[in-house]
Amino acid sequence: MFNHQLYDKLNQFKFILGSTSPRRLESLQQNLNIQHDQIHIKPSHFKEDLNHDDYNENDYVITTSLLKGEYILKELQQEEKQDMIILTCDTIIKCNNEIFEKPETKQNQRIMFDKYKAHPHIQVISATTIIKVHDSRVTTYQDTEITDLTFNTEDSDDIIDAYINSEEGLHVAGGFKFQQLGSLLFSSINGDYFNIVGLPVLKTFKLLEKALK
Repeated sequence: MFNHQLYDKLNQFKFILGSTSPRRLESLQQNLNIQHDQIHIKPSHFKEDLNHDDYNENDYVITTSLLKGEYILKELQQEEKQDMIILTCDTIIKCNNEIFEKPETKQNQRIMFDKYKAHPHIQVISATTIIKVHDSRVTTYQDTEITDLTFNTEDSDDIIDAYINSEEGLHVAGGFKFQQLGSLLFSSINGDYFNIVGLPVLKTFKLLEKALK
């Protein structure tokens, strides 16, 4: 058993995951050892409609992640007064200084992939936010993680076509699920794999440690 003092401290709080992502929930359970019955899922209803032109990519994900958490906090403070930890995360894809989020349609997905093929160096950028409420005092902790990917440009058209037709990745940032068929689109990775999946595991653990000192 992975027995670390962080978990005794975490047990003193209501732990809220501000996401319905099954991958983020899985990372909390399997990679951070937080038990299923400890995790309360409450999605944020923040619209995530910040203007990309008003932010650089780091500030964009940091601000979006924070606003997701603050939206949840505002709702919960009207309902309950107990100590809590709220975890939110936002992930974007950066390619050639352009931010890519969820394509939603095959047409948008193909446009993204054409740009990736023209500029194969891609960055997955995530911001994790921890909002701690203790004795009615609110404290916020944030950090970012960047993982580099190289898009496969050699004889990849048939793979791209097959991937788009599979309809995988339409509803995730960047238009691909690296942990599934989307891995076929890339030739290399440098950095935290779990950041691509949806939650930078080590950075999240370190943020929880800092928040629970």
